[in-house]
Amino acid sequence: MNKIALSAIAVLMVTIIAVVALFIGTSDAEFGQEKKPFSELGGDFTLTSQEGPVSLSDFRGKVVVMYFGFLTCPEVCPNSLAVIRSALKRLDKENQADAQAILVSIDPKRDTPEKLAKYAEYFHPNLVGITGSQDKIDTVTKQYGAFYNFTEIESVSLTYGVEHSSRYYVIDQQGKLVTAMRHSTTPNELFTQIVEVQEKG
Repeated sequence: MNKIALSAIAVLMVTIIAVVALFIGTSDAEFGQEKKPFSELGGDFTLTSQEGPVSLSDFRGKVVVMYFGFLTCPEVCPNSLAVIRSALKRLDKENQADAQAILVSIDPKRDTPEKLAKYAEYFHPNLVGITGSQDKIDTVTKQYGAFYNFTEIESVSLTYGVEHSSRYYVIDQQGKLVTAMRHSTTPNELFTQIVEVQEKG
């Protein structure tokens, strides 16, 4: 085997190892690392979409499912957004109109509001993608007990990766955080939680 082939295999192996490490880091990242009581988590915030500023309070009267992720996430984020899409599709028309999903990008350097809009549109009309400066993202993630960390990756396609916690944050019609559901949550479990919150009003 010549040197070029060996080099190509080595690069491929490094990339595979990096992606696997990111998946493991993302799935197992600890929730609420600052150990705040759950009752202290949540709250209003304002970030930016393709259409302009978006605040959590804009969706008062609706049940919100919020997810922290990023567009170049290889597997965890797309799978999680697919769970949200499936849960929303299970709602009847009336309940679907009273539900909103939010993707908060923790990688504003690569994820522009325009890119987020196209990505969100692929999953569901009720999903909006928002982001902001890294400082603003830090503030919002701390509010919700979320975790993320940038890691360097030496590969052809990626310059850095992102480890992050993977949770579905369910927020009621008054803007209060009700629960943070684990990464392993199924579409039916999320659907059931949305309906329960909607019924409590």
